[in-house]
Amino acid sequence: MKRILVLSQAYPSKDALYSMAYVHSRNIEYVRRGIGVDVLSFSNSHDYEFEGINVLGSGSKIDFNLYDAVVSHAPNIRSHYLFFVRNLSKIKSLTIFFHGHEALKINQYYPKPFSWNNSKTIKSTVLQKFYDSMKLRLLKGLLRKANVKVIYVSEWMRQAALSCMNIPSSYKIDQVVINNAINNSFYTSEYRPTDKLADFVTIRPFDEPKYAVDLVVALAKFNPDYSFHLYGSGKLFEFIDKPNNLEVFNHFVEQKDIPSLLNRYRAAVMPTRLDAQGVMMCEMASYGVPLIISDLPVCREMLSEFDNCIFVNNAGFSSLNISSLKLTPLKDRSVVEKFSPSTLAQEELNFILSDIV
Repeated sequence: MKRILVLSQAYPSKDALYSMAYVHSRNIEYVRRGIGVDVLSFSNSHDYEFEGINVLGSGSKIDFNLYDAVVSHAPNIRSHYLFFVRNLSKIKSLTIFFHGHEALKINQYYPKPFSWNNSKTIKSTVLQKFYDSMKLRLLKGLLRKANVKVIYVSEWMRQAALSCMNIPSSYKIDQVVINNAINNSFYTSEYRPTDKLADFVTIRPFDEPKYAVDLVVALAKFNPDYSFHLYGSGKLFEFIDKPNNLEVFNHFVEQKDIPSLLNRYRAAVMPTRLDAQGVMMCEMASYGVPLIISDLPVCREMLSEFDNCIFVNNAGFSSLNISSLKLTPLKDRSVVEKFSPSTLAQEELNFILSDIV
């Protein structure tokens, strides 16, 4: 039996069910394919088991002879890179997943905080720039190693990461693009409208500009004859006015409950200013609910084949007349295979274990 060691800054537990859950969902699929999986969680000090996955605490002594490959998700300097420095010569094959911020220049790519939440000083901006310069230089050096491979979650992420690391096209890297899979609950069921709670639904953190909740507010203001529901958390509405046709639910919805909730709405509105992929956006589109999303390259890359998606320039949300839109559920469900948990897990394993005899 092939066996892999997965490195993750955090991992789900009974007390933190959704901590880097996207790593856990992959591991479950790997196990289903007969692969042995152990996880080294840098944030946990003790060993435990979670849904059949053995999780090792940060102080665990690793016998690398037990593992055919090591997989690292969103590596940081503090934990992952130090682990690589100490152990890379003992690792047979290392595959790094780049999910987003860990391979980007934050000051360049991430939108500025809302004015009321701008605690970022010139000093912290300079420190961020210094940290990013160091992390990207170290990552670039790591990719020179013969036993290191890379998986990006989108072509946009690949190009952005290579640009940030200043890696020329001539640089030889064993790399591939494999999208994040969607949760099985969105893959195995489909949108079936029932009694309507409101016209439109959004599920987003409120206070991070990348999630663009302010654009949902602007859309609601411009369309007072339609009702909007917003689920999430944050302090945004302590600082901006909430239109009367927008109802705010200051809590998140558990992932397993999202499909049935979507059935209670005419469509979903999920703008963004930055995403490496936008997994929840992909899950909603795959479930089949009509979806209004941002017209960004990564959104087009992920969902251009989906006939239930309407792409809107972010500058146009404040003047978009909803009555002019044709909101239709997904007709061609064959496109959902693009995010199949089973198919993508197998693609990942094929790549991770490709150099294992």
